[in-house]
Amino acid sequence: MIIPLIKKDIMIVKGYALCVIALGIGLPLLLAWRQPEMGGLYSFLMAVLISSVAFNLAISEKENKYPKVTALLASTPYMKSGIVRSKYWLHLIIYAVCCIPFFIETRFIPELAVDNFLHGAAIVFLIQAVCMGILLPVQFKFGYEKTKFLGFLIFLSPFLLTAAENIKLPPEITNYFNSTPAVLSLMIFAFGIAAWLISLNISKKIVINKDLL
Repeated sequence: MIIPLIKKDIMIVKGYALCVIALGIGLPLLLAWRQPEMGGLYSFLMAVLISSVAFNLAISEKENKYPKVTALLASTPYMKSGIVRSKYWLHLIIYAVCCIPFFIETRFIPELAVDNFLHGAAIVFLIQAVCMGILLPVQFKFGYEKTKFLGFLIFLSPFLLTAAENIKLPPEITNYFNSTPAVLSLMIFAFGIAAWLISLNISKKIVINKDLL
């Protein structure tokens, strides 16, 4: 059931689907060329966030124009739950669409290189999960018109990346993670998955109890 709903979202804004692919491939290259200091992890994070917000707003705008169609589609709690899950899966797909070409680009473009790709990918995944995990329940609760400008605040999240890089841990913990970097990366991914799941459950409760008509 999830796959047809994801296809539905992609089809109603298929032009944006191409933009997501173009951003995932092109934005890191553009920043590496024009702003080399913003290459690497920053360019990957911006590609993910811009793609996520743009796609989310495009779909929400279309659905806002035809609320009865959405209400008919979500006529049962089971279908409502499926619609919510499809939105979250869609953002995971966006992450993957941006992640794969960025990994390839880091192999060939020095300005995009990161010290530890797995660690960087985990941090970007966590930031996307936190930012979109806040936006989606708020959007489900209050609707597109009241929250459409909230998405632009997500573009401030690169500051979270700077803050995360400046966090100082006790030497014992730092030494442990330096010796086992994969463990830290997997922990960050786990925190991101937990953030997605918490947000998903909140959104499902909001939508199931909401009259969409």
